[in-house]
Amino acid sequence: MIKYRSALVVVVACGAALAAPAVASAQDVSTSPTTPTTSFTPPPMQYPFIAVSPAKSKAGEDVLVSVGCPVADLGEVKSMVLDHVGKFEVTSEDPVILGAVAHIDAKARPGFYAVTATCKTKPVTINLEVTAIPTPSSKPPKPTVSPVKPVPTGHSGPAARVGSGRQVSKIPVGAPQTGGGPFS
Repeated sequence: MIKYRSALVVVVACGAALAAPAVASAQDVSTSPTTPTTSFTPPPMQYPFIAVSPAKSKAGEDVLVSVGCPVADLGEVKSMVLDHVGKFEVTSEDPVILGAVAHIDAKARPGFYAVTATCKTKPVTINLEVTAIPTPSSKPPKPTVSPVKPVPTGHSGPAARVGSGRQVSKIPVGAPQTGGGPFS
């Protein structure tokens, strides 16, 4: 129940008094302040529909095919990339959504493939993307390391011939310079 109160508001502007009635509303304490005044209504769904999850998959993987269609109206679900489609079961009651697991052919090539379901007489289609499976040959080659001959005990010469492989051409003498000094 909502009650109204009236009040006379006096405003002094530039030395003149202005009077105007004001109406304020007060809510009755008996109503719940947590009652929502608006509710969200989702946009209408395009019915019938078809969805594939994930929409981007690899050959040999399983995907979930969902079809929005009354149970009695669901016809065939097919695609040239799917080698097996399981039995459809109701996954949602309102709106009715049917779901089944399907298997992508292990020999499928990368690309986009149409998945089509028939609801009564209306076909609905969605694209499924089959992505490439990384091959072992696509990995970068392992670096090769040339073997280093050990220095025999009591020998003071270089371990390898000068200029061979990844060896330095001159053996450094003395301590390394680290850039230290009085001001560092």
